[in-house]
Amino acid sequence: MANKLLITGGGGFCGSHLAEHFASTWKVRLFDSFLRDSLKYAPGLRSNPNVEVLRGDILDRDAVRNALDGCSTVFHCAAIAGVSSYYEKSVETLRVNILGTFNLLDAMVERDVKRVVYFSTSEIYGPNARNVRETDAPTSGPVSQRRWVYSVSKLSGEHTMLRYGETYGIGVTVIRPFNVYGPRQIGEGAVSNFCRCLTVGKPLEIYGDGGDVRAWCHVQDLTSAMALIVDNPDANGRVFNIGNPDASVTTAELADRLVAINGSGSITKVPSEHSPIRLRSPDISLARSVLSFQPRVGLEEGLRNTLNWFKSISA
Repeated sequence: MANKLLITGGGGFCGSHLAEHFASTWKVRLFDSFLRDSLKYAPGLRSNPNVEVLRGDILDRDAVRNALDGCSTVFHCAAIAGVSSYYEKSVETLRVNILGTFNLLDAMVERDVKRVVYFSTSEIYGPNARNVRETDAPTSGPVSQRRWVYSVSKLSGEHTMLRYGETYGIGVTVIRPFNVYGPRQIGEGAVSNFCRCLTVGKPLEIYGDGGDVRAWCHVQDLTSAMALIVDNPDANGRVFNIGNPDASVTTAELADRLVAINGSGSITKVPSEHSPIRLRSPDISLARSVLSFQPRVGLEEGLRNTLNWFKSISA
């Protein structure tokens, strides 16, 4: 077990699942400021001898440099995320997501770390993204709308990662996850929001007309994709959509399915508070051909698994 993996944002939803998966074959260091803490729902991670938890800020250059000691590979998940953050913390979102990525890459160059997988976002495809491919042009909404600071910051990170890779001989892979959900998602998201409402008997709130379409990817499929990427030289210098196009539903359909799985519940529609993203679904042909990636968790199974977890922590 000579390899050591650094996961920035390792205390979060995706980071904690990645740590669980890789701790059986790697030494894993989790670096996080713990503004959100999913590790409290995974107590086995903190007690795992192959997992080290390090509190720190991605904007602290010295802390980032120290976090890289002894590591050969990085999963860069650290970011400000969540739609409300784009409006309430727009400057912080830009600063953390852009400058934090520069801090990491500069430290990697100094420490001679040669492998990184960067977590970008499907939001770089803009408000109407039907079966989009990695070669499709990124797009954004108006600069006057704070809604887009996250996607722009993540797109900036993609350019920065790939250009550093070319300049300094770093193996870089960029992934664009599409609407990941599952247990331990303590932040925002339609699935997690709906599950929380169902566990306490509150109505599920659908913003707008409920017609926005998302392709929902269970976190287990995301983790499987990362396992296919990390040691694959064919993934270096490439960008991959990671998602489950077969799990595409409207928000209204998503709410109906969760109510049916729960066996009870009510749904209400409220005015939309933010700029809508009408459609987001991926073409994952590249991930299938290069990585042999195939999403395995169907929407029904994934929603049931996630709802049961939310019920378990509220009991």
